[in-house]
Amino acid sequence: MEINIKNHIESDLKTSHIDNEDEYLFYDYIDITIGDPISAILLTNKYVIIGTMSGGIKLYYFQEKRIYIISKNNIEFISGFSFSSSEKSLYVSIGDAQYLKYEMKEPFIDNSMPYTTNEIYETKTQHNYNCNDAFVLMSSDSLLKLNIYNPELQENITEDYITYDITFFKKTKNSPPNAKIEGKLLSSNYFIPLDYDGVNFCWVEFKDVQQNRDICVQDISKKNTYDNIDNRLSVDKNYGHISHAKLIKGNKIIIIHNLNICDIYELNEHFDKKDQFVHLGDEVYSLDILYENNILSRSYNKDYVISNNKHPLNVNLDECGTNDKVKFDENQKLKMHTEKMKVSNSENNFDTLNLVKYNVRKENHSDKYIIITLDIDGNVNKYEYKMEVKLFNIYDIRGINQDFKDKKFFSMGYMYFIKTNLEYFCITTDHGCFIIKKNDE
Repeated sequence: MEINIKNHIESDLKTSHIDNEDEYLFYDYIDITIGDPISAILLTNKYVIIGTMSGGIKLYYFQEKRIYIISKNNIEFISGFSFSSSEKSLYVSIGDAQYLKYEMKEPFIDNSMPYTTNEIYETKTQHNYNCNDAFVLMSSDSLLKLNIYNPELQENITEDYITYDITFFKKTKNSPPNAKIEGKLLSSNYFIPLDYDGVNFCWVEFKDVQQNRDICVQDISKKNTYDNIDNRLSVDKNYGHISHAKLIKGNKIIIIHNLNICDIYELNEHFDKKDQFVHLGDEVYSLDILYENNILSRSYNKDYVISNNKHPLNVNLDECGTNDKVKFDENQKLKMHTEKMKVSNSENNFDTLNLVKYNVRKENHSDKYIIITLDIDGNVNKYEYKMEVKLFNIYDIRGINQDFKDKKFFSMGYMYFIKTNLEYFCITTDHGCFIIKKNDE
């Protein structure tokens, strides 16, 4: 039997991105109380953890396919989660008031997970006094607390500025000896914080009522006072509403504006635009960014490595987006099962080739990234290597109760989130968090 190898590979790569209602399946659901929307979410290979505006925390344990209640409420809303590297400790940000450290000890029992409390302010009086003008952002290793000062709103203030302090709850190469950094940023008029990654802080400054704005990014780990901002992009009203901004490893940032226009910039004094894509769908409600080291295992069921033992070939692995040139050799950590096939290929003179389906375990720490977007209509798309594809629409997922679909998923105007490792997709809605699984069968 003769097979045209080139056509065989190209055919599979083309069909690997076709939207298929059976390619993604409903896996499970984490319920919420009506009127208490999800305000934070964390996904790992073992858990999904959600926090709500009333301070409730729930843990979904994949191994048991079961939900545990960590807490029913807290003094403020849940604003972020972070795990220790071993996942033995869970850090939870509670508004601008405190952060908790939970000990992940099995077996889990509802409302019984041991924890310690760490106050952000020294006294309750300080918290009450500053609460209206404070905001906290959480990274994987630290909390950034912002206090805003505005002459129009506060007495004895002569200029617009922001004070901040960073509390490191995990020791890293960026954390100082006393685990604390304090500083000051000069601002102009009204500003909105957007993102913080443990080093860089991103925000938008509104310069006037004509919607002239500056998108600012500053490394706030180097010194304590910043009169001039290192990275600043000036935009006008034609740029449209800025709905999302997320810092990307490798000194980049993605900004979503005008509903579904996605711009990727290099972080430098000129804010050089590196790429732009338009989300395939309507208004983007949420996004997630994955890196090579976040995707611990990947299944490539529709791509093939063609090789014999003496002459390995380079191939493009495109299904889950590595696009790395990978050689098939004994030193790679590949789990393989092969099917020998008779082929004719005059160019390489191969008598017998191996058609290999494989799973790859990534162990590098590359800054290569994948962007996942979710829109108001339920479309979930993947953008990678200058190519965007639609993965699925949540309304098309079989197994989700039709009553949820009829009531709509995103009609309440809440914050909505999507988190994924490409095997599981966790999407928060008006009704709770839906877990969608990629069907690898």
